[in-house]
Amino acid sequence: MFDFMYDLPEWAMFAVCVLLVGFLSATALILMRILRRLWPPGPHSSNMVNTMLSGILLPTGIVIAFVASDIWQQDAKGRAAVEQEAIAVADTLRVAKFLPAELREQVTGVLDDYIREVIEVEWPLMGDGRASQVAEDQLETLMVISVRIEAGTDQIGLQRAAESLRRYTTDIENARNQRLLVSHDRVLPTKWVAVLVLLFVAACVLSELHMGQRRPLALSLVLFSLGFGATLYLIASFDRPFTGTTIIEPTSLSVLLIRG
Repeated sequence: MFDFMYDLPEWAMFAVCVLLVGFLSATALILMRILRRLWPPGPHSSNMVNTMLSGILLPTGIVIAFVASDIWQQDAKGRAAVEQEAIAVADTLRVAKFLPAELREQVTGVLDDYIREVIEVEWPLMGDGRASQVAEDQLETLMVISVRIEAGTDQIGLQRAAESLRRYTTDIENARNQRLLVSHDRVLPTKWVAVLVLLFVAACVLSELHMGQRRPLALSLVLFSLGFGATLYLIASFDRPFTGTTIIEPTSLSVLLIRG
């Protein structure tokens, strides 16, 4: 769709989607009226249009269902990645409690800085498909610390703690990478074009079917715009889960920061 929509409040985004389908319906009505003047309908046109309506609504619904399914799967992946990242950070903090005081403060300090960087800096950047290099560097620092602890001690307990620290840091990196991958996903323009073309054709069929009756024509096009506008709103609002007002919030990471 359009990038500006994702900075609008949800009600305004809904209105834009309904108005978009309404514009397609109005354009279809104008086109079919012009076509009627240039090419008057024959005696059997009504039966043909009735058959065409059911025939065009079926592929329209199927295409929209496939697009919506892809979008909701990506949204679920994004939410799962955020939860996995928070769990890995919590596990790292738990392991840090068994380290000596100096190392514990160093690890928890890096983790606190990482959480703040992700929440305050990286989250807004993901709306444009970008990431924070500072957060990347902090994870690398945490990995280096774990390797140094593991290589610089003969204590079995400390070595195991360092090994766990390294493993959980890897889990944080993997979950973060998945989150960043989801932030890059968009509905392809070809899919949007296919959906809009199908909606336009369906509006043309509705216009032709009720052309001689003003009230059924107005009601059918208004309800068509409202129904499919709401459908487009659902798809658009889940299209970019880390963008605009309808986003996945870093709630789990914020809770860890407060507890820490």
